[in-house]
Amino acid sequence: MHVIHDGRRSRNGGLNVVLMASIFIVAGILFLGRNLGFIDHQVFRIIVSWQMLLIVLGLNSLFRRQTVGGGVLIGVGVFFLIPRISGLGYDWVATYWPILFVLIGIMLLFKLWKPGSFPNPGRRYSQDTSYSSADGFVTSNNAFGSVSQIVLDPVFKGARITNTFGSTILDLRHTTLEASETYIDLDCTFGGVEIYVPHNWTVKSNLHHFFSGNDDKRYRISEVPDSTHKLILRGNISFSGIEIKS
Repeated sequence: MHVIHDGRRSRNGGLNVVLMASIFIVAGILFLGRNLGFIDHQVFRIIVSWQMLLIVLGLNSLFRRQTVGGGVLIGVGVFFLIPRISGLGYDWVATYWPILFVLIGIMLLFKLWKPGSFPNPGRRYSQDTSYSSADGFVTSNNAFGSVSQIVLDPVFKGARITNTFGSTILDLRHTTLEASETYIDLDCTFGGVEIYVPHNWTVKSNLHHFFSGNDDKRYRISEVPDSTHKLILRGNISFSGIEIKS
């Protein structure tokens, strides 16, 4: 398996490092303030909570222009934070939980109407986490980092991608499909995966979503699609975004 990377840290990777560093610094200050009595216990429970973590991750996704995933994370965090701030109790959550579905629907419509972003031909690739590959098959494990790969093998035989709180880029524009069905197995949690493929490839999604989304952002051109070979995405994605680009 031939893979190209330029050894530089990508912008997304830098943002991930800044985010993690900021979380540790702020958490240390908050715990110290609580121990010294400067921060009220109730206020501390609101600031240091899984709801606030979702909001921070959502803001990070917005900075990386993942509007749908970021908006959903922020919306879910704020929704479950309201009972703590207002004192309404979790009976309020049991009554108004359908609002989350309305939020997801609005975000999906927003993404549909948003003008498509053009690919940057000068985009650089970097590798900050580990991957392994053999005989046309890619295995990538990424946690709290950024990994980017360009596959140069004559035939792409599939991939297994695990992405947790990270960003993964897989470029397949310089390879081909030989089997009638080629699979990419995804396990993505609180992250983003971008897959670059040729214009005429047929890509099918069999992904299981939980507060997540996947979008095909390729140019719509007149080139006849290749219906004899299919790239199939399968697996589970939670609080994440998968994008197909060319």
